Amino acid sequence: MIKSRRAKLLLAILLVAGFLVAWLYWNRQARTDMATYAPADCLAFVEANDLPEVAQGIEAKQAWKALAGPIGARSSLLPNRWLMRLARWTGFGSAEAVLLARSQVAIVFTGAEATQAGPTLTIKPLATLVIETHTSQRRMRPALEHQIEVLARRVYKEAVLTRKQMDGVELSVWSSADGARSIYAAFADTVAIVGNDEPSVMHCLEARRGRIPALAGGKQLEDLRKRVEASNAAVFGFVSKPGVKSMLQAFALYRAGSSSDATTVARIFADNLGNLVEGLGWSSRFVDGTVEDRSSISLAQGVADRLRGSFIPEEKLALRDLPFVPPDAHSVSLYHFRDVEGVWRDLNAIIASHADLVGAIAARPMLRSLLKPYGIEDPDTFVHSVGTRIQTIRLEESSPAVLVTETFDRQGLRKLAQQRLGAKPRTESVGEFELGISASDNWAASFSDNHYLSGPSEAVRRCLQTKLQSQSLTSTGAFRKSERLVDVSLPITILTFTRDQHPAISFVEIFSDHERSAFSSSAAAIDEAAQSLPYAVSVTILKDAGLDWTSRSSFGLVGSLLVTLMPETSK
Repeated sequence: MIKSRRAKLLLAILLVAGFLVAWLYWNRQARTDMATYAPADCLAFVEANDLPEVAQGIEAKQAWKALAGPIGARSSLLPNRWLMRLARWTGFGSAEAVLLARSQVAIVFTGAEATQAGPTLTIKPLATLVIETHTSQRRMRPALEHQIEVLARRVYKEAVLTRKQMDGVELSVWSSADGARSIYAAFADTVAIVGNDEPSVMHCLEARRGRIPALAGGKQLEDLRKRVEASNAAVFGFVSKPGVKSMLQAFALYRAGSSSDATTVARIFADNLGNLVEGLGWSSRFVDGTVEDRSSISLAQGVADRLRGSFIPEEKLALRDLPFVPPDAHSVSLYHFRDVEGVWRDLNAIIASHADLVGAIAARPMLRSLLKPYGIEDPDTFVHSVGTRIQTIRLEESSPAVLVTETFDRQGLRKLAQQRLGAKPRTESVGEFELGISASDNWAASFSDNHYLSGPSEAVRRCLQTKLQSQSLTSTGAFRKSERLVDVSLPITILTFTRDQHPAISFVEIFSDHERSAFSSSAAAIDEAAQSLPYAVSVTILKDAGLDWTSRSSFGLVGSLLVTLMPETSK
């Protein structure tokens, strides 16, 4: 009898264990390739396959720890982590916890809409959020619709919900009272697709069903995933060749303002430069209290080989040679080439060879226009007159930059200065240096030992005073923290340091429960916390297949993307 009882007990244990194994297997989370939801002709695609990993990475960042308290965000973005793991493996827990623990997400950009009201140009990206919940629709749909409802009411105040059938799928639409803006949501099996454009939402669903070609499986996508080590990253992004051109066109439209020929100029600019790029991949990971972004830009065949001889510097980058950069400067970019004149000549030839007839004719004026904001009216004389090291210093985020170059041909640079300053410029002394200032627009130029400076007069004056006082950016703790991240043994062509306070504050503010007006009472604490953050730093290197760009910052491109996509509310 004792043996019989033991056998029955053992059998019961085995049955329970078998049931648990079967339950866990049935509830297992088999990862989906989110690119199957992206139409092959989409402009860009971003995916995150582990939301708890992303949340935990954000919580561990120095910027989050410093800013969350003063701004009013929770120190932890996740509920109990043990419960999150339980929800992932078993599906037990609240609907919200299960969704957070098990979901994969992707953002698909299918286009953009540009509208202009007077001098204001507004560009709205057509973006679709795809959520693979790995959870039954019966359970996940009410929770997601509730969150969309909350968002719609925050954005539209009086959101109107309607439902309709589209190709066998029920489409839920939350619209503003005037019907001008809408949020669309479609649910299919375990997936929710949410966007600001109805065709975009439906195209993502059609890509998954195989009715239109999907991005998944494409050679370029897979190659870029490998080059940026997407399998070890928290977030991966891909931008197609049309997507690169769209970004360049949006940038050109932003720079051109409301001029009558802005659209034509922007298109030519985007086509000319966009023809040099086949696509780009990007990955984001959490490293040492910061976010590291890595981007690989695939150049058109032959472009990298043509640039290599002039683009890659022979000497190491002089990281501390920044005597003109004020300690509170917004950003500084260091450009280090082997041959500046050769880079200019090669770029002109490459762009002309990859353009159509109209583009080839416009290529040279287009490149010349890129240098005009720095006071360069004659680029050929400029590239012949400067050394291999160039700096651009921006004192404020929206202010014009100061150009600082080594002087190879002083007379050539003096000629350029005279052209830009015009007739009868006034002069003033800044210590031992002479500052020439245009009588028409307050533009200034100056020589300091072996350097030439050009830019707005107040900014150039500040840079010269920094040199005299020997108190530059390199003396600050924020710079020293970032300086340690740079490997100067690499053939770095472009190195940029940028103040990271404003992007970090904007990102943390998304998660704040405080009213915006309440920030005035904690402004001092927010400012003190922000001042402790290091500069964001990025490096660009030319490699075999193209350009590699790597950045370290508080919240990286993920943070910038969320800040851009989050709608403005009255909070």
